[in-house]
Amino acid sequence: MRVSSLYNSSAMMAQLGRNGDRLSKLMEQMATQKRVNVPSDDPIAATRLVQLNREQSAIDQYQSNISRLRGTLSIQESHVTAINNQLLSLNDKLLSAANGTHSQQDMAGYGAEIDSMIDSLVATMNAQNENGSYLFSGTNTGTKPVQWDEVSGKYIYAGNDSSRETTVANGVNVTENTNVAGAFSSAGNDLDMLNQLKALSDKMKDPNVPVESYQDEMTSVLGLVKNTRDNVSSIFTDLGGRQNRLTMLEDAHSDVSMANQQVVHDLSDTDWATTSYDLQLYTNSIQISNKAYSMISSLSLFSMM
Repeated sequence: MRVSSLYNSSAMMAQLGRNGDRLSKLMEQMATQKRVNVPSDDPIAATRLVQLNREQSAIDQYQSNISRLRGTLSIQESHVTAINNQLLSLNDKLLSAANGTHSQQDMAGYGAEIDSMIDSLVATMNAQNENGSYLFSGTNTGTKPVQWDEVSGKYIYAGNDSSRETTVANGVNVTENTNVAGAFSSAGNDLDMLNQLKALSDKMKDPNVPVESYQDEMTSVLGLVKNTRDNVSSIFTDLGGRQNRLTMLEDAHSDVSMANQQVVHDLSDTDWATTSYDLQLYTNSIQISNKAYSMISSLSLFSMM
């Protein structure tokens, strides 16, 4: 079978072109330190990298949400702790006032102190964040939750019971806000504890009201304060549970993120040892092919005569 010199030349040129393309690709991989620079470099790896990048973007958003939510819950927790401490002080004050040996003047002093404690409780329940939003008003964050109603002469709750949620993982939401007013309320009677406490302090300050006439009322209010403390303890436990859940999710996201980064590295980063070897191999191949092509091109029938 005869092989024409034209065919030999074409075959050699094609091989040189392929080697040159591969050499250029290897040099690009060395320069960018990436094995996959365009999808055609490795279509399967490129598809997987797109999926991993999308997943990492979602994880970054989840971690950002967790960080923000943890700060919000931490602020709420500090105020709930303050409320619990205020209730403990209030309980001690009521126990001291209820021993049955105080004069009307003494009770008036207790009443004034209890009023001050009520003001502190209300101020804490009306706490705001750095943006001026109320922490404990449900989703109605622009409205002061605990207000004094002049018409009824009672404290009223002006917020709502709705909740806000933040997405912290795929299909996982955690509640942002905390219903503190509910701890002070009885069934169908918002802020019942505050209102009964206020009514008691008014009687204690009134010189026309005999001390013995509201002894049973003090006992009743002490019971309400205990119930409120129990409710606040439950809120504190719930806040701690939500924060623990965030910590576990954050750790899980970090583990997944590290695993994804390793996969991305394995799929896309240049293997320096292999690439350097291949680069040298193709460089040598091109040099040999060029030399062979030069030698074959110089051959002719006349050179054999």
